[in-house]
Amino acid sequence: MSKKLTVKVPAIKEKSGKIVEAPSKAWSHEELIVKEGKKAKGAKHMFELSDKEVVSRKKAAKVAEKAGEVPKSVGKKLHSHDLRKADRIKKLKESKIK
Repeated sequence: MSKKLTVKVPAIKEKSGKIVEAPSKAWSHEELIVKEGKKAKGAKHMFELSDKEVVSRKKAAKVAEKAGEVPKSVGKKLHSHDLRKADRIKKLKESKIK
């Protein structure tokens, strides 16, 4: 029996194609972009799944709903704050980003 697919952490895809995963669900996409600096400007917001696949916000919303990680009310696209809210995780303090 395979393990249920879940959303692991927020991730960004830089214009160069490089994928950067957040260290934890406490991170937002914006915080990842700030940490990566200029090279991450215009990066695409994505999510890493438990099987290591990096997917769009739309696919991540479907996975998170199916896994029971978030309520159906999150809509068609998952946001990093949806995961934090569902798990009652507080957002990182700015000093912890760098």
